[in-house]
Amino acid sequence: MNNDARDLRSGGSSVDEVEGGTDRERLEDRSLLLVDEEDSFEVPTPDVEALRALVESVNCQRAPYQSVAVAAVQILERALQYERQAAEAALSLGQQEKMKSMVETAHQAVSILRDTLNPQGHKVMSLCARQSSPDPSEANSSGQPWWFVLTNALEVLEEGTEQMTTLTTGQPSGSPARELSQLIAQLLRSHHDALLLEAEEWIS
Repeated sequence: MNNDARDLRSGGSSVDEVEGGTDRERLEDRSLLLVDEEDSFEVPTPDVEALRALVESVNCQRAPYQSVAVAAVQILERALQYERQAAEAALSLGQQEKMKSMVETAHQAVSILRDTLNPQGHKVMSLCARQSSPDPSEANSSGQPWWFVLTNALEVLEEGTEQMTTLTTGQPSGSPARELSQLIAQLLRSHHDALLLEAEEWIS
């Protein structure tokens, strides 16, 4: 678990301390995964079309691609769970719309990838779903304060980005599997940075 995320949830002894700024300062200390910053917050437009173009132009049946696609679907679906919770806990209609836009993009990416899985890929997905045990903290996130849900989402997106980046380095340069992992890492990174910028607006 990311130390900043862990500190945010446990650093304050009361809601008043959290709202007073203790945990806001910790959120403020988090660094963007992307180098470039923009003065105003804008919901990123993840390149779903680029993902669609990739899967339409490469051989999706090869084992390396299938392995990365299965991992990407699992990571994206976990991120989706937390992004939906962030949308539900949004503090304003505008914020909720931004969150829902991100949810829709991630959902589209999952749908595209699932359509490329072969029978073996679907079998692996089913096995992973049966073997994975639910995290109690995930089940209890619904109804939590916005800052708590936001921190969870940031942590999951950061972890997912790191996992997909690691997969990227393990694939041959120019291979479909490497291109796929790069695209998914970019999507996750853009969502992470969008949420972090939203957090910074809340802090200020």
